[in-house]
Amino acid sequence: MNETLGRGYARIEAIRAARGDLAAPGEPADPPPDRYNSVYFTLFVAGAAFLLPYNSFIMAVDYFQFHYPGSTIMFDMSTVYIASACVAVVINNLLLDLFTYNTRITFGILVSLAVMLFVAVCNIGWDGFSRHVSYSINLVAIGVVAFGCTVQQASYYGFTGCLPPRYTQAVMAGESAAGFWVSIDRIVTKYGFRSPQRSTFMFFVFSILILLGHTMLHHVMMRHPLVQHYLRLTNESRHRRRIQLHLNPNEDATLMESETAESSYGVLKLQSPAVSANQVAGGGETSAFSFANPLYSPTATSASVPLASPPSLSEPSASPSLLHTPRPSYKVEDVVYEAPERPTSWRAFKRAVLARWAVARAIYPYMVSIGLVYFTTLSLYPGISSEVPSCHLGSWMPIILMSAFNLFDLIGKIAAAWPYEWSRSQLLMASGLRLLLVPLMLLCAAPRHSPHIVGDIYPIMFSVVLGFSNGLFGSVPMIMAPSRVSREHREIAGNMMTLSYNGGLLSGSLVSYLLLSMLGPPAGSPCRIYPTPPLPTIPTTTATTTIAPNFTLTH
Repeated sequence: MNETLGRGYARIEAIRAARGDLAAPGEPADPPPDRYNSVYFTLFVAGAAFLLPYNSFIMAVDYFQFHYPGSTIMFDMSTVYIASACVAVVINNLLLDLFTYNTRITFGILVSLAVMLFVAVCNIGWDGFSRHVSYSINLVAIGVVAFGCTVQQASYYGFTGCLPPRYTQAVMAGESAAGFWVSIDRIVTKYGFRSPQRSTFMFFVFSILILLGHTMLHHVMMRHPLVQHYLRLTNESRHRRRIQLHLNPNEDATLMESETAESSYGVLKLQSPAVSANQVAGGGETSAFSFANPLYSPTATSASVPLASPPSLSEPSASPSLLHTPRPSYKVEDVVYEAPERPTSWRAFKRAVLARWAVARAIYPYMVSIGLVYFTTLSLYPGISSEVPSCHLGSWMPIILMSAFNLFDLIGKIAAAWPYEWSRSQLLMASGLRLLLVPLMLLCAAPRHSPHIVGDIYPIMFSVVLGFSNGLFGSVPMIMAPSRVSREHREIAGNMMTLSYNGGLLSGSLVSYLLLSMLGPPAGSPCRIYPTPPLPTIPTTTATTTIAPNFTLTH
């Protein structure tokens, strides 16, 4: 039991160890190495895997627009996905203490795989349902897959919050890699298969194969020594009592209370004047030493009375010279241990809510920043981006815009690993400036019959800026937020950031319907076809024919 005595009493070493500043007793100073970056690669694939189903539905925009002409299928799928994702984040936060990382992630993987297989085989490959039923099946499927994917996402961000920051960046880079992969996959399948149904079916099959590979990699990663090391540190910091006592000479006693499920508290009594030698010799109650009633002298030297541990039980009495101190001694009057609370008890629930509120107050600038970033993105992508017309590219235009977004989103997330310390004000300012992209992209599609910004290069350029800024400023807050709280609260910080992230997605997808109404009713092609005027022609002149005289020769 290590204590630091002085004006205040605090278990500073325990607090530092919980925050990761010092290694826990008995732990190696350095974590096991990540040979061949296998954990980094697996988390990169995990980031791609839990967003792959959503990106697969979105990048099949040409198939869905062809299959459901005149509908708002892209807007509906995006909104259903985000609404289901928000519900999943809330439920995941409530059940955080009941299920382990592995259980929650495995559940999400199985749900995603089952839904993707059903949609690929029954709704796209077979296509035996009516248009109305098929439309409803797609919306229900994307809602269910959103629940499974978001449980994975929130669990992975909570999990990587316990690891060094580079592993959070790996997950976010993987998210962008999912968009980039499906963009390339969609271009290849669309070009290789002329039938929209067959190309979309093969497109979904390739996504399912990646999900199967991720399943195997995940279960191998959870047994890696590096992962086990940090999970052990996190579990120990959760169950370690973090006690901080401040003593005031005017106060007779101070109550201390644990913040974890291992409930314990004690009463620290200020004893002044110091205990005399006669009291020790008399064996009074106040001088009797035991582990439940240790006596410490703040002025004693380390050679005489060690501050790091109480005296041995083999020495029930202390030397009189050590007890005659000019300053008061601190004595633990009583220590009471309570039975551990059940995770479902009201006190445990109330404590969990208070812990989340405290974490939110510590990281709220990062929560606001990431919420603004994804609000702007979902206002434009994929809804408005799929409505930008092109006279030259035709049905390839939405695919090119989404591919440009996904490519530069990946570049932005890779750039987030650059060792630059972004301040909170810089992140908030950058997130606010991105709102200017909303009117610019909107003018590329509104009004439908004659957009204000004409040309293919402008929407592509706006998609590039939207993607890069989304990758950079959507990753930095998520990476920095867990480091602003203690180790035992880092999973909560990751889940709170995911909650804000999904809040921005949901509000942005709802605003996209408002922007859609600004485009006006569906119209024909905005491409103006100017008829070629008739060329001037030379009037035809009638040629005069000369009739030769008919001479009749008579004999």
